Amino acid sequence: MNPDPVLEQQAAHRSVRAFLPDALPDADIRRAVEAARQAATSSWIHAYSLLQITEPATRARLADLTGGQRQVEQAGAFFVVNGDVRRHRLVAERIGKPYVANLETFLLATVDASLFAQNLVLAFESMGYGTCYIGGLRTELPEVDTLLELPQDVWPLYGLCVGAPDPAVPTAPRPRLSADALWMKDRYHDDTQLLQHVDAFDEVAAEHYATRGFEGRNWSGGLWRKFVKPSREHLYAYYTSKGARLDA
Repeated sequence: MNPDPVLEQQAAHRSVRAFLPDALPDADIRRAVEAARQAATSSWIHAYSLLQITEPATRARLADLTGGQRQVEQAGAFFVVNGDVRRHRLVAERIGKPYVANLETFLLATVDASLFAQNLVLAFESMGYGTCYIGGLRTELPEVDTLLELPQDVWPLYGLCVGAPDPAVPTAPRPRLSADALWMKDRYHDDTQLLQHVDAFDEVAAEHYATRGFEGRNWSGGLWRKFVKPSREHLYAYYTSKGARLDA
């Protein structure tokens, strides 16, 4: 018997993008949510919510809005993970008190939601399901918001596909930066050390790409291409329109 089954499960994580069409039973979803809600939450505020999308037409439209990611409509279940302070505002308004939002309240909701979501993923994967986060949900957020009819003070952060992996499309965990690249003691690595770790990981990533038929690629090349120009520049306007505040 493995003495560290949780660590083994974490190490086995990979993104699954091909699923069998079997719907997830509500009982399994409830089990996962019950476990995930035990994640840490800042000051006990529970600043998140999980919206499951079950209507086929809505899921098909979301697949389009996320850049044609068909797993959004094909997975056994699809969820939207939200930062959510609506209940906070309602509680304050009910007793005639102001609810004051700022950057800190936005961060609290984002952190709370992400801690919950990662617990949720671990719970689903422990039951044998595959998962895939969908950051592409933020690509057309105003359209997503209209489609889902979301109220004020609820803002989608990303989607989550869950389902039985299609065995005909095998996947394996991607390499990650070494623990030494991430774990520092007392002081942050200097730039020379940082770039040494980058160079070491470039070799690992190049081998990973080569085994998949992409010779000549590495990690840092993909990194600078991703950040050479701004992306999703509408997010500030969208999130502030939903009640978030990104100032002091």
